[in-house]
This record gives sequence, C-alpha cells and structure tokens, in this order.
Amino acid sequence: MQARASRTTLGLPASALMQLPLIARFALFASASHVIIGVQLAFWPLFLAARGLDATEMGIVAGIGLWARVAAHPTVGVLADLSGDRRRIMLILAVFALVSFALYIPAYGFWPMLAIGIASGTAFATVLPLADNAVLQAGLDYGRFRIWASLTFLVMTLAIGELLQKAPPDSLVVLLLVGSALMVLSIWAMPRVSEPRALRSDAGAWRSLVGGRNLLFLAAAALIQASHLVYYGYSSLYWKSLGYGTGVIGWLWAEGVIAEIALFYWGSRLFRHANPAHLMLLGGVAGVVRWTVLASATSLWALAAVNFMHCFTFAAAHLGAMYYLLRNAPASHAGTAQSAYSASQGIGFGLVALFAGALYDAIGGSAFYAMAGMSAAGALAAFRLGRLATKS
Repeated sequence: MQARASRTTLGLPASALMQLPLIARFALFASASHVIIGVQLAFWPLFLAARGLDATEMGIVAGIGLWARVAAHPTVGVLADLSGDRRRIMLILAVFALVSFALYIPAYGFWPMLAIGIASGTAFATVLPLADNAVLQAGLDYGRFRIWASLTFLVMTLAIGELLQKAPPDSLVVLLLVGSALMVLSIWAMPRVSEPRALRSDAGAWRSLVGGRNLLFLAAAALIQASHLVYYGYSSLYWKSLGYGTGVIGWLWAEGVIAEIALFYWGSRLFRHANPAHLMLLGGVAGVVRWTVLASATSLWALAAVNFMHCFTFAAAHLGAMYYLLRNAPASHAGTAQSAYSASQGIGFGLVALFAGALYDAIGGSAFYAMAGMSAAGALAAFRLGRLATKS
C-alpha cells in the first residue's frame, strides 16, 4: 500500500526519483536553487525596475529582505531541530517559496514587491542551510554537491544575459517558478531520515552553539565572506571605469566561478583531514592579497590572476566552515548550527552594505582596501580558532 500511495510525485514516477543515486538527488536541489540565485543575484533589479521601482525603493526592498532572512534563520533552524524532521520543514519552506514567487506575476509597485520579496526571500533563503546540513549529515562529499550549484550559477548568468536580449524582464518570473518547482521536487526525493530531536530544555547546548569558540568561528566566517561585498556589488562598475568591456568583465566573473568549481571538485580529497580553521585562514589571507591587488592594479593580467583566487577567498573558506560545523555541531542541533552560520553571513553582509556603496562612491576601487582589512580580521579570528582547536 505504501508503494501504491507514493506512486507519483508531482506528476512524475516516484520510483524513478527514489532510484537516483543520493548525490544526484541533492545535486538536483543545488541546481534548482541556483537557478533562483542566478536570477536574483545579477538580474533582479531589471525586473523590479520594469515593475515600477526606482533605485532607492530597490535598496529598501533588498535591505529589509536581508534583515528579515537574518531574523528567520535561527528560528527555522531551531524548529527543524525540535521537529526531528528537517526534510519536512524544507518541503514546507520550498512550497511556500513557490507560491510566493507566483504572486510576482500580477504584482506591481513598491509595497507588493516588498511584501512578496520578504515572504519569498525568507522562505527560499532559510531552506538553503538545511539542505547543506542534510548533505553533511548524509556523509556525502560536500564539495561534489556544491559543484552543481556553481555550474548552474555560471550557466544561468550567461544564459539569462542572452535571454534578456530577446525577452522582457517579466520572463525572469518564469525561471523563478521553474527553479522553485524543481527545488520542491528534489526535496521530495530526499531520503526520509529519523533525526535526533533537540530538547527544549537543553538550554546549555543551545547557548554553546553561539558562544565561546563557536562565536569566534561565526565572526571569522562572517568577516571573510562579507569582505566580498564590494566585489559582488561594484567590481563590474569599477572594471568598466577602467575601460574594460562587458565581454571581458563577464569572463572575469566566469573565471572566479570556474576556479571555485575546481576547488570544490578536488578540495574534499585534498582537505578532508585538514583543520577547518586552517582552510578559513587560507581564505582570509588570500582575501588580503586579492582585495589589495584589486584596489591597486589596473592591468587585465593582474585582475585575472587575483580573480582566480576566488577558489580560496570564497570556496576554501566556505568548505572549511562546512567541515567545522560537521565536526563540532551535535546532530540534534545541526540545523540550528547551520542556520546560525547562515545568519552570521547575513549580518556581515548587511552591516557592510550600510557603508560599501557610499565608500565606493567616495573612493572608487580603493574601497577594496577596506575589504582587505576585513579579510585580515577574519584571518586573525580563524588563526585564533585554529590555535584553540589544537589545544583542545
């Protein structure tokens, strides 16, 4: 009877989904989620402008949405741990994101865009750390899982650029719906695992996740990753001001993603037994070099050389963070730990976003020097974390 009840899933044979290798099911999630990220990271302002928002309103929508997600991350993580069924929480969030994205079809103007953005963005963003945690808890190679996210993002950014030359910005909503529908499907195909429940009365365990050495970990991770904000937000403008065309700029971006993919592919084998804090330290030190060069160099060769370092500044640091969580967070509180990590990233990016735009307007590419300082602070925190781990 159980087999007959699960005969179909969203119109597709459930048996075919469940027969896929486990890594393939998680890879489907990585690709589906990065269809959405590919749309929203690089091209979403075009859609918002077509729906009547000006630059100031776009900034408000992005800022309020970011802080709403920061607030939601710990709550969702705690609920997932208390329920003992993270897959069900993920499925609820993914369905809610799908429905919310559909509301963009008739919406127009600031207030509808703000409301839908908060609802859809919060649901979508909070499901991502739970998926990362599911990969780690399943004992899969996280780097091989993350490759599919990076590949999809690379393909989507190139494909959407071509699409928008022929189709209106409204077509972006179709991509959001396709990505979110595939995300729901991929979560449905994930294994049902009975996980240990966290206890509401286990106050000491809850506090330990954001205290002591773990607080140092969260600070290091936030500083290193948030130091990318000027790169993400303003590097294209800066390179254009140096006289480089959009084709060159596109390949500079692609180079960083390709380097990221290479490290995720080989990194798990190379760094499986490394101290996670040392990987984060590598990311922080590489950030000091990368952002300093970007602030001072103008030649294409120099820009290309340091953009390759994205495999260290982002990928190595992120891989180190995932290994740290896997080795230090108890299974009963893994969802909370993963969500705390994601929230720390949101806080870091949110605080830097408060001054990064004004800083770039004032000093241009020299704003990268401030990012080098943040990377240095993150590297120091990672170094201290590594020393504490060695002593314990």
